[in-house]
Amino acid sequence: MKSDKPCILIVDDEESIRESFSLILQDDYELISVSTGEAALKKAVDHKIDLVFLDIRMPGMDGMETLQRLKKIDPSIEVIMVTAVNDVQKAGESVKIGANNYIVKPFDVSQIISMAKALTRGKQLMASASRIREESLSAPSFPELTGRSKALQAMMEKALELADSELPILILGEPGTEKETIAYTIHSSGARKGSRFGVLDLPKGLNEIDIYKKIFGSGKGTFVYDLDKSSGMLERFAGGTLLINNIENATESLIKALSEASEKKTARRHGSSQDIPVDIRFIFSSSDNVSSSGETPENPALERLFSKSLLIPPLRSRREDIQDICQELVLQLGKSLGRKTKELSLDAQEILSSYPWPGNYNELHGVLKKAVASSGNEVLTTQDLPFSLLMWSPAFSYIEEAYGSSLDSLNSLFEKEFILKILKKCNFEIQTAAKVLNMNKNILISKIETLEIK
Repeated sequence: MKSDKPCILIVDDEESIRESFSLILQDDYELISVSTGEAALKKAVDHKIDLVFLDIRMPGMDGMETLQRLKKIDPSIEVIMVTAVNDVQKAGESVKIGANNYIVKPFDVSQIISMAKALTRGKQLMASASRIREESLSAPSFPELTGRSKALQAMMEKALELADSELPILILGEPGTEKETIAYTIHSSGARKGSRFGVLDLPKGLNEIDIYKKIFGSGKGTFVYDLDKSSGMLERFAGGTLLINNIENATESLIKALSEASEKKTARRHGSSQDIPVDIRFIFSSSDNVSSSGETPENPALERLFSKSLLIPPLRSRREDIQDICQELVLQLGKSLGRKTKELSLDAQEILSSYPWPGNYNELHGVLKKAVASSGNEVLTTQDLPFSLLMWSPAFSYIEEAYGSSLDSLNSLFEKEFILKILKKCNFEIQTAAKVLNMNKNILISKIETLEIK
């Protein structure tokens, strides 16, 4: 686990000075001590440093140059210059270029303690405020799982069993199933529920170096002038959970790096030679080669990544949930889109429940969003649904029986069924039905005779 203590870097070429600082600060802080400016820069690249006590006069790179380069690596680092009496003027100049303050040798113990406490506490408060602002702007928003089917309940029971574990999990499901919702449910139901939750999508044909930097960060350079550092998602979401979608797109070397980070709880930034602690729970998801039995994708390299897997059943396996999901979505979409729509007609519910939903929840959400956006009524009807869905209406069940028929005969069957349906709705009033069908009354009468509609 990563230490919760603030990290202080002590930079001085005199060993006795470094030891004095260690004795004063070791109980309350994580300490790193180095004797040169060059070494200080490397530590700043490989570690998250909160505060630096930096000697002005050192062989090689002096304190002033070290200060400037530290600020380039991480502008948030607080620096207190350590100086002798005859270098006070230079110490004053250091404040103008980024130092917070300076102390004079021989220093006062209480002054060091109070400075360290004030500056690290201030950074913690600033970081906390920044996290709150960031999370309020980008807090994860996932649809709630809706339904009472046995398939959904069984899956949820297993998900909650996995919530308290720190083991990495693979979530399997067809495209469009609620993988992110399930992952967030697991995160928010376990020991990490108060911490951050990150999501990363791995694209096909990914650029391995770019993805690696995004996850692990970068800390490049062996020469002082080439040092640079950026944090990856493992550091930004430290203490929380990271969901990596489409893990089947990961390269073998990326899978190996993720596996080692999960097992050893350490990772290495791209270009760095220093391991950093990793305090994060991994959840992975995949839609690749998903079978109804929940077998994992056929990729031996992936087996190292996770200890448990969880299968999300597709919508067609829990049809009894579809009406509840639709009603919930219609209410939400009506509010978010500023429409009056509040419910679905019985016919619309019947059609939505009959459709196989190859795109699962995402497809259902997209269909209803478009329907609600274009409807101005409180009740969403079959007229608001796309024609591709209407063909799955029980009224058109004859289509399956017509397999092998010509397109002309199938069109005639459809036309006959559709006109009959409209006639029934219009109580067989020919004039009214013609208006609904937007055709001439005489043409409708002719079609009724030709199609032998009784």
